[in-house]
Amino acid sequence: MSKGRTKPAARKIDRMLAEKSAILSKAHAFTTMGMAEIAQPLWASAASYEERIAPLLDANGDTLEAAVHRISAASCYLKAGDPSRAANLFRAALAGPLRDNTRKDVEGMLDDCLGLLAK
Repeated sequence: MSKGRTKPAARKIDRMLAEKSAILSKAHAFTTMGMAEIAQPLWASAASYEERIAPLLDANGDTLEAAVHRISAASCYLKAGDPSRAANLFRAALAGPLRDNTRKDVEGMLDDCLGLLAK
């Protein structure tokens, strides 16, 4: 836990992370079983959790971790079939602090996402 997190904020973040992880596990399982249509709403739900977790981390000074959750949200939205939301979250992640190699990866993911939108 970051030194900047208050106990109530940390508990809220931890609870949301646990709920998101359970949803992600189900989404992965359905996808692995070839049931992508059933998994899509789960991917969207996991993305929504990630999207809400990121600003809580920002508020606690965990900006790098917040960016990682935005990237995860974007990836989940892509799997849910929503490249528009994914593109916005990739851009939001790029606006924050990222390691150089991560930044390059996210720029590539954003380009791929924009390519999907251009079709």
